[in-house]
Amino acid sequence: MSDFGVIVWSEKMDRLAVEKARELHRRHPGLSFPIDTEWLVSAEGCELVRWDFLPPVKEVKCGPFIGIATGLETAEQRYLAAHALAHNLLHCGNQLFFYEWNKTITWKQEREADDCAAHILMPEEALKNLRMPVWDLAEHFGVPELLVVLRLTEFATDRERPWRP
Repeated sequence: MSDFGVIVWSEKMDRLAVEKARELHRRHPGLSFPIDTEWLVSAEGCELVRWDFLPPVKEVKCGPFIGIATGLETAEQRYLAAHALAHNLLHCGNQLFFYEWNKTITWKQEREADDCAAHILMPEEALKNLRMPVWDLAEHFGVPELLVVLRLTEFATDRERPWRP
């Protein structure tokens, strides 16, 4: 595959991540912030389980089960639950080994799940009128500050780009 093909595929997948998050919000209108990801995971037919994973494992998605490591801060738990839910919405059979493509495909799927999770936790409509520092946005949405930064930069939609600084 050419480099150009990879870029086109990646942009197409990014749009899919945003659309899946929008569909989820249409299925569950009126969610308040910070989003109760445990309720949302359950509403989407999955089960959130807290588990004493060994480091560096923090999150595992297997079938309808989403495992989150114990001992994590609430904001990180919320992000990891949304990230795993995004895998559920986007990637059938995500636990398969892809041989020599494994690192490339895995990286793309992880980035796509992060993009979708960011849009699940901080949807475009909820962000559009908020003008506050990153740390205040992180507190408002109950997410890690890094996820806010990514949501406002790399994961911003085309409609959002004109109003971003």
